[in-house]
Order: sequence, then structure tokens, then C-alpha cells
Amino acid sequence: MKRMAIELFASARLLLPTKKFRWQLFVLVLIAAAIPVTELLVAKLFTDLVIDGANRSMTELAVSVAIFAVLFIGTRTANYVQKTYRIKFFDKAFGADTRERSSQKESWEWAMALEMVNVFSFITQLLVISGFFFLLSPGFAGLNLLLVLIVLEVFGRLFRKQQIIQRGFVDAKRNKEIVAPADRLGSRIQTAEFGTLLASMLVVLMMGVLIWFSIAAYISLSSTIVFFLGLRLLNTTFSSVSSGLMRFARAKANSF
Repeated sequence: MKRMAIELFASARLLLPTKKFRWQLFVLVLIAAAIPVTELLVAKLFTDLVIDGANRSMTELAVSVAIFAVLFIGTRTANYVQKTYRIKFFDKAFGADTRERSSQKESWEWAMALEMVNVFSFITQLLVISGFFFLLSPGFAGLNLLLVLIVLEVFGRLFRKQQIIQRGFVDAKRNKEIVAPADRLGSRIQTAEFGTLLASMLVVLMMGVLIWFSIAAYISLSSTIVFFLGLRLLNTTFSSVSSGLMRFARAKANSF
């Protein structure tokens, strides 16, 4: 995991020449990380309304529904802005870069930059969601945080291995050696899917723990539903991190 972090931050320093662009990247990542947490908050409000709505006054219901609507629309808008603006952001950042590079190298740097911001965003999402879980149940949240750290450590090792493999493919190409497309693509896809499979197995284990905590009344019904949705979101995010890291490894190997 340490090596993975070093590679990501080193790439950010290389691709973003000034602190201004690095701060803008930080804001983009924060926006991306805030979206899933807000969605979980929306889910919490919705489940509370469904379960306990009959016991609330009309004023409380109106306020809750208004907050629900604002948050729901806000998350969709923020997601749109974040995904569309990052293209303009990197266009400006690369325009301010004075390094000499070929068009092919610039294309790979574009690919590396987009995957880099994706991975930064997804990893931050994992950590922010894990932090949000502590507001609902510190005990379960602690187990979940341990799960996230274990998965990220595994992803870091897979990423490092894939870096070496992809660099080997690049060296072979430059030495005029033939590398079958099935080997180049298959290695990256298999590694990404292995990481996703392992993460999914651990998430299923956490769902079993969640059921036990709920039956034992350690967690309320509404929080159980939110945890379930959160774990599904984590599973999807793990898959995105795994795939993004392997694509990042390929782009980085080809950009030098």
C-alpha cells in the first residue's frame, strides 16, 4: 500500500506542475468522495421516513422530505460537475506544463492522469464511507475499516506486480519483440478481477457480521439497511479501485 501511495503522489507532482493545480485536484477528489457519503445520508433519511414516518408531525415530515430532495439533487449535480470539469482541469494543467514530450507520450499521460484522479477519488471514498460508518456503529465500523485497509494492502501488492509486468511489455515492444494482445490485456484484466473477487469475498463476510449484529440488536433496523447499502457501495468501489489501478499501471509504464 505504501508503494502504491508513493506512485500516485509522485505522478500527481509530475503531471501537475504548480500547487494551484494540485489544490484543484484535491478539491475534485473531495467532491467525488463526498458524493457516496451524501447518498448514504439520503438512504438513512429515507429509511427513517419509511420506518418511523407515521410517528412524525407533518412539519417534521415536510422538513425531512425537503432535505431528502435537496441532498438527492445535490449529489447528482455534484457528480456531473466533477466528472465533466476534470477534463477541462487536465487540459489547463497540461497546457501549463513546459516539458517536451511526443504526442504518443502525451496521450498516455492523459490516460494516466484520468486513472490517477479516479483512483484517488475511489480510495478517498472508501475512507470517507468508513468514517461515516462510525457515526452509526463504532464497533461494526472498526471491523469495516480493518477490511478496507487489508484490501488496499492487497491492491497495493497487485499494483506493484502489474507495474513490473507492464514495464516488461513496454521494454519488449521497444526491443521489437512480439507480445500477444491476449498477454498484454489478459494480465491486467486477470489481476484486476482477482483483486475484485478477493474484496467481494471479504465484503460478503462483513455482510454476515452485519446480519449477526442486527439480530443481536447491536444495530438499529434503519442503520442496518444503510450499512447494507454502504457495503454494496464499498464492493463496487473496490472493483473500481482494482480496475483503475491496473489501468494506471499500464498508462504509467507506457508514458516513460
